Amino acid sequence: MRIGRRLSAVLMSVCLLLCCLWMAGLSTAATVKTGTVRVSDVLRVRASAGTSYAVVGYLYNGDVVTIHDTAKDSGGATWYKITKDSLSGYVHSDYVEVNASYDTEEEFEEYLTQQGFPEDYKVKLRQIHAQYPNWVFKAQHLSMNYATALDKQAAVGKNTLQSPDAWKSVEYGAYDWSTNTYVSFDSGGYVTAHRRVVDYFIDPRNWLDSTYVFMFEQLTYNSAHTVEGVQAILPTALDKHAADVLAAAKSADVSAYYLAAKMTQEGSHNNGLGTGTVAGYTGYYNFFHIGAYAHSGRSAVTNGAIYAKNEGWDTPAKCLNASAVIIAKSYIKLGQNTVYYQKFNFTNTASGLYGHQYMSNVSGAASEGKIRRNGASAEELKTALCFIIPVFKDMPKTVQTIPTKVGNNHNTLNALTVEGVKLSETFNRYTTEYTAEVAGTVASVKITATPSHDTATVTGAGTVTLQPGINTIPIKVTASTGVVRTYTLTIIRQGGTPVTPPVVPTVTGKAYTIKETVTGVEPGTSVSEFIKALAVKDGTGAVYTAAGQAKTSGIVGTGDILRLYSGTTLHQSYPVVIYGDANGDGVISTIDLRATQKHILSTVPLKSFALTAADVNHDGTPSTVDLRMMQKHILGITKVPQK
Repeated sequence: MRIGRRLSAVLMSVCLLLCCLWMAGLSTAATVKTGTVRVSDVLRVRASAGTSYAVVGYLYNGDVVTIHDTAKDSGGATWYKITKDSLSGYVHSDYVEVNASYDTEEEFEEYLTQQGFPEDYKVKLRQIHAQYPNWVFKAQHLSMNYATALDKQAAVGKNTLQSPDAWKSVEYGAYDWSTNTYVSFDSGGYVTAHRRVVDYFIDPRNWLDSTYVFMFEQLTYNSAHTVEGVQAILPTALDKHAADVLAAAKSADVSAYYLAAKMTQEGSHNNGLGTGTVAGYTGYYNFFHIGAYAHSGRSAVTNGAIYAKNEGWDTPAKCLNASAVIIAKSYIKLGQNTVYYQKFNFTNTASGLYGHQYMSNVSGAASEGKIRRNGASAEELKTALCFIIPVFKDMPKTVQTIPTKVGNNHNTLNALTVEGVKLSETFNRYTTEYTAEVAGTVASVKITATPSHDTATVTGAGTVTLQPGINTIPIKVTASTGVVRTYTLTIIRQGGTPVTPPVVPTVTGKAYTIKETVTGVEPGTSVSEFIKALAVKDGTGAVYTAAGQAKTSGIVGTGDILRLYSGTTLHQSYPVVIYGDANGDGVISTIDLRATQKHILSTVPLKSFALTAADVNHDGTPSTVDLRMMQKHILGITKVPQK
């Protein structure tokens, strides 16, 4: 379970004032016609109507262009004269989906520019404004670039879903190859979402329409909200709690309609947490699923009921009042002041960016925004609703459209071999760079690449002719969804032009176990001791923090990264795991005990390598057994084993 901060009342007043200024000013209107590019790769923009004319630029799938005129080529086909930013030219009409026309307003255009909205935001906001002219859009310019945000959100276990397979990740930690099953991160079969799915959901440009824009609605308390409005959002089974929802919202200074939408989204009316009927915990309520996630061998629902009992939530009103305060203090007042930011934390630095997210379900913000919009009355939609819309640095030109729902993403190999030749690296499905060396008399080799799944296709294998010197052979594995992974095989044939084979650093020391992670590191090991024990041959080893900063002194801790270099070329990276070191400071202390206890009690879940480190006995889940082992280590009775 996760929850976010609201903008101040001052911001709301500013938004309302701006809205009034739009309405009060005289408009200079002009009809604008736009279109959305629909192509699989790129669309060529030409100097005039026809394929014989020079290419003056390119457009990408999802780009929104302004259509100024139409023209016919010599064959009678229709072309559009378009502009996008500084690009101007003609494109074939078959590749542009025409959007609804709207009238521009001078004041609104000036406001969008003042806010710093990019052009592809403006096009969609204009269309919403044409429907609902009183709505206010506030740009929030974020500190990170889009690529960084995507990398952080695409981490295994951070964003999850139940189906379809075409949206599931098979990266390390997301798929169990020993059982051929996806790794579940919550009860109900929630597994890691594929990177391109995360890309689709975090890009604000995919959600700028009059329905899904509600995921960006600011969550300030609104005195205009009513019991009837709350009931319009709540499922029928929870209608009787509408007055209590309104009271809780006012007390906590949060939007009542937001609370209603979140109650509906959580679905507590279907699993007993919202009706006080969970077996063994009758009479305890948890409408927002606070503390409700699977751990310690118990289901999410059971843990949510335990949390409610521990908090004394034995009436609906107690649960609603306390929950609203928790949500306000823990999320809204810390910067996560929209449903989008509660799902994707790009604003709450106090709790740590990219963590402390209310839900793991990748589509949670979209579905909750839709619930909120569907419950809004026609009268409310005429009012000055305010939306806080994120703008990242370095937004990509191409917008990730909704990925296919057919197939799966299995694009790895089970094996890669070269007949009669030994590869310099041991094969691992997640390692994509390999080298080998053959004598000058070897004119060709037979490469065998075995896909991990029978629906994947492999190209580049088979008998390959070798030229003297370096031969770079790409082996491409394409999943049934179209996602491609490329393994690069470099084979050096002696003779001909002298070549210098690439130098590959290797760890010759036996102190540690290096597979997907580095284990066997004793708590308190200094960076210099760690590097020395590696005994790296043909290269160097270096330690970096998880944030990518070089770590030349101090103690190696869980989450640090070992990088192996040949000169300045990075060859491999391995995260470090020290069992018992849950907070990453390199030692086992009472801080780690508290962190593990909070995870077990569902108050602050551990993630990623911290979660692995807390599982001291390696049974798959941190538990009281692990706590006892850590306590004995701290007391000097026994050591936590690192191997």
